[in-house]
Amino acid sequence: MLKKRNKIAIWGLSGVMMTQLLGCGQTASRPAATTRPIRAKITQPVTTNDSIADRSRRQVLKRKGSWGLSSQQVEEVAPLVASAAAANQLPQDLIFGIIWVESRFDPRAVSPVGARGLMQLMPKTADYLAECIKWSDRVDSFDPRFNVTAGSYYIARLIRSFDGDEDLALAAYNAGPTRVRRWLKNDGTLPPVSVEYASMVQTARSFFNGNRSTFDETPVVTDAELDRLGLTILIAGLSNRFAEQRQDDANPFE
Repeated sequence: MLKKRNKIAIWGLSGVMMTQLLGCGQTASRPAATTRPIRAKITQPVTTNDSIADRSRRQVLKRKGSWGLSSQQVEEVAPLVASAAAANQLPQDLIFGIIWVESRFDPRAVSPVGARGLMQLMPKTADYLAECIKWSDRVDSFDPRFNVTAGSYYIARLIRSFDGDEDLALAAYNAGPTRVRRWLKNDGTLPPVSVEYASMVQTARSFFNGNRSTFDETPVVTDAELDRLGLTILIAGLSNRFAEQRQDDANPFE
């Protein structure tokens, strides 16, 4: 079992408030004498109908950059997620969480090491997974249907391989099961980057409706919830440095 210090999944951070300190500790100095009188520059107050929340959101987006994701993009993928979850006996919110962390629901996403698509499959691993699921069409990781089907099969198999431990399975999805087993054999712990990855997925999944039935019209997630998710990850200080751990294994289970 994963040691307790590795179990740091982040919950309840969406209520944390972030403050920004400007000009802290600076002292004012008296201007030097001049032959011209110094006239104070008078500025007119800016009138705006923006709320404090709107202004705060703009400041954060300016610092971080837009999340670039809408609830409509999530809804477009939802039927594929529902199908893959049912086929692999997975909770839908787990798949949504992985997709959010891996690609922010961009089917054309490519990582620095060459992982592709919604669930960021490496080329050789994608070919291996295609054989496992008996995929009859062309193997194309940019095809959302293949990517979600293969990626969901992969995480489900990893969960079984690690005796139902989702955090270990998520670490293996990111870094490969062989490396995770080697880390556990050496000192029983995972490196911080793997713990961060599992934490990000577990946090992200909590923002998605993972129990929606076929005829349920409840949205998987709202735009406001996606904004809160982005802010939660930002405030927690988690990053995407895990992307460089991905390896391209012809058979990740060997």
